[in-house]
Amino acid sequence: MTPPLVPDIKPVPTKARSPLGVVELVLGDGQTVKAVGVVYGLEHRLETADFEAELFLDQYNQRLRVLNYTATDVAQLVLSLRKLADANGFDKIIVMASHDDWQSFLRFGYVLEAVLEYYHGGEDAFVVSKFRSQERLDSPNLMDETLLIEQISARDVGARTPKPVPEGYSIRLARREDIFSLLELYQEIFDSYPSPLKHASYLEHIFQKESLFAVCVHNNSVVAAASAELMPSKRAAELTDCATRKEARGKGLMSHLLLRLEEELCRRAYVCAYTMARGRSYGMNSVFFQLGYEYTGRLINNCDIYGAYEDMNIWVKDLRPLQSTDGRAAVTAASSASSASTTTTASADGDAQEAST
Repeated sequence: MTPPLVPDIKPVPTKARSPLGVVELVLGDGQTVKAVGVVYGLEHRLETADFEAELFLDQYNQRLRVLNYTATDVAQLVLSLRKLADANGFDKIIVMASHDDWQSFLRFGYVLEAVLEYYHGGEDAFVVSKFRSQERLDSPNLMDETLLIEQISARDVGARTPKPVPEGYSIRLARREDIFSLLELYQEIFDSYPSPLKHASYLEHIFQKESLFAVCVHNNSVVAAASAELMPSKRAAELTDCATRKEARGKGLMSHLLLRLEEELCRRAYVCAYTMARGRSYGMNSVFFQLGYEYTGRLINNCDIYGAYEDMNIWVKDLRPLQSTDGRAAVTAASSASSASTTTTASADGDAQEAST
């Protein structure tokens, strides 16, 4: 008997949402910029004699993200990040630290939240964070989220083949003519979102260039979608933007969408696929466990998806074992084989989630 779907639990806001219409951001000593319009954030580069850093001033999620950096003096980088975060009122700083210096950040009050395995072309990244407010540090759902991971991890790891794609449904990479349907889907599913995904100009800009999209089509309508945010220099991709219309849930569609994206990433010789799944979403965490991803940590109050900050679980997969010698993905065989298999649970299809960067 097929078990019922496990519904997602939406969060309760703990602080007011940040303003987006008119935003003044501090870039450094004496440097500010005023942006008018819907402002999610701003990319910024800092260069000194001690470090170089590519940053994202994330206005929407009130955090400072370090995208890339090199530092001969980590202390000077930490000091500059703290000043910049405080000047903008951001209460979380996130750094993808390297194996060589991640412990240096801990000496300045950072905490290790997760290990993003294989992220740097096969080498691990250490996700270290600095919290700048008590409300950003506190998460009331940590125990529930821990028990959820224990429950999912206790399942039989042998039952990982998705059930067949239902008759009348098809999985493929998205085409440019799907953009309007994708916008409709994301606007229907998400009350709020940590990236400008619900805006046509943004989706058109990243479409199949910075992000790959896969869709499930039924009766000429897109009923589910997922994407892979590409980082070619690292040979890593974040699987994100997962959404399924209510009437199509419980059919195992998300597993097939993710497998299709994995197949394309393997074809491009990517090493790392990872996701950030909502901490309280049984469905999405179950999907990634079933597909062989490893749970490697949790980011506390990481991003705003349903109108409040949520904890995000990190799941990672090494794509190299899936790649055959001719460059094609062995995952294709698993996807094809699923048409003859029925082993899964309805709750593994997931509901709707964002894996935020």
